[in-house]
Amino acid sequence: MAKVSDNEFDLDIDVNEHNALMMGKLHSMKKDGQHSDLVIKVGSEEFLVHKNMMSAGSDYFDAMLSHDNLETNTGIVKMQDVDVESVKVCIDYIYTGKASITLEKSEQLLHVATLMQLSVLCDKIAEFLKAKLDMKTLPFIKQTASMFEIQTIKTACDDFALSNMGAISQEEYFNELDVEFISFMVGSKNLSYSEDSKLAVLLQWIKGDIDQRRKLLVEMINLINLNNVSYRYATFLVENESLCVELPVILKLLFLKMAEKSGVKGASAEIPTNAPEFNAFAVFDKTSRKIKTFRPEKKEWQDLKKLHDGMVNSYYTAVMVKDFIYVFMENRSVYRINISGPDSTWNKIADYQFEHGQFLRAEFCNEFIYLFGMKTLEGYDISKNVWGLVETEKNTLFNCTLAGFQQSIYILGGSNNGSLSSVNRYSLPSTWSSCKAMNVPRELPAATVNGNRIFVAGGFNNIYGSLSSSEFCDLQTDCWTNLASMTVPRYYFGLCTVGNELFAIGGEKGRSKSVEKYNFESSHWENLINFPENMNIAPPASLAYKLPP
Repeated sequence: MAKVSDNEFDLDIDVNEHNALMMGKLHSMKKDGQHSDLVIKVGSEEFLVHKNMMSAGSDYFDAMLSHDNLETNTGIVKMQDVDVESVKVCIDYIYTGKASITLEKSEQLLHVATLMQLSVLCDKIAEFLKAKLDMKTLPFIKQTASMFEIQTIKTACDDFALSNMGAISQEEYFNELDVEFISFMVGSKNLSYSEDSKLAVLLQWIKGDIDQRRKLLVEMINLINLNNVSYRYATFLVENESLCVELPVILKLLFLKMAEKSGVKGASAEIPTNAPEFNAFAVFDKTSRKIKTFRPEKKEWQDLKKLHDGMVNSYYTAVMVKDFIYVFMENRSVYRINISGPDSTWNKIADYQFEHGQFLRAEFCNEFIYLFGMKTLEGYDISKNVWGLVETEKNTLFNCTLAGFQQSIYILGGSNNGSLSSVNRYSLPSTWSSCKAMNVPRELPAATVNGNRIFVAGGFNNIYGSLSSSEFCDLQTDCWTNLASMTVPRYYFGLCTVGNELFAIGGEKGRSKSVEKYNFESSHWENLINFPENMNIAPPASLAYKLPP
């Protein structure tokens, strides 16, 4: 017994024993529903818990229950798009400090643990995934690591893949790997594989879905150092691979190798990449009353066209279709201008039919322009100059954003019966379907398409307020992956694809007066430029723009 002061002695109580006793008692109270004052509902399942316990164990619940809101007033928290078993594991972990896991359930458990902000549990799940990494589990663990931005696991997966590329090419899942992963492997500087081997792996993957991937070969072959491909293998390709005979790049490779063998110096097999379709973005500046374009590589503004008078003090959005810019006003008016004509002016065309409020969005897809705002999706037939309602039962949607890909329009985020992370797809001729939900609930986010991916960023929700987070969906796998966060939170802003880069433009009704760029090489966002002090743009009208040659 230790003496604390002249009249006071420490009783040497075992703190760990005491804590275990208290945790055990609290867990028993939870199981019996004793003194519970909070209900967590997941579908039809209900968990009776204690507010203080959940707040102490989870930053997510602490933030939620610290404010006067629906959850604190009713004592009911509804969790959507989560696995009920994983919620139970996380609740039991808060009460006991213990949890068990299976590889099959690890992604769902990590999703709930991340949502509840249980950092220690998330770290333990990451350690488990790293320990389970092998040839069979690689695709699943890499996908999970990318989805939750676990950099240590992503690095471990990348290192494993580079060391085992040949063995991976023999696995059943090889032909299902996405283009980004294949590009990473064959484009690496890993000296344990020759350029012959990397090219062989690339061709094997291309032939796994030759109809869809044939067009990728010319672009992806630039990932190979063609100057180091052997003459013997180049000859083999021309003589035995019908796919290669069709491609001038392979014939050029063989020719250069033959020239090199004959003693011709300076031969090179480098193949130039295709020029991007868009090389600038355009904004509507209400101060100067002009559309201004910005070239990222030169960092300079140029005037494009004067605004229509009605665009100075209104809310609107815009899309570009070939040489025309279409602008959709809050008052249902629609204007367009031919930007290829030096003397062209704005022409008013048919008004759209339904009220969409301030936060309307437009997207071009398959010769139609689709407009969405408050609850209703309608389409404009460019060739007929007529509007039509898209019949849908998805009429509870608002504060969403749109993205068009091939024959489908995607409606992302916004309020949908309480869910802000939903993704709904409208496919021609008239089919609605639900896609996998985003990782983060969002109202008024921005979206753009790059390749076969939809990128979504920003927005806001009631838990975190304005959001800086970003993520993308691979439309071939219907899988969402988290990206790095933007440098500042944004909502009601523009997101554009210019060349092979993403640009977040403005936001929050003029309060975010900057443009930032997502750097795919370093995997982070970086500030590109701040708007001039007097510039006042309409963020949802920002669009990618092709400069004349």
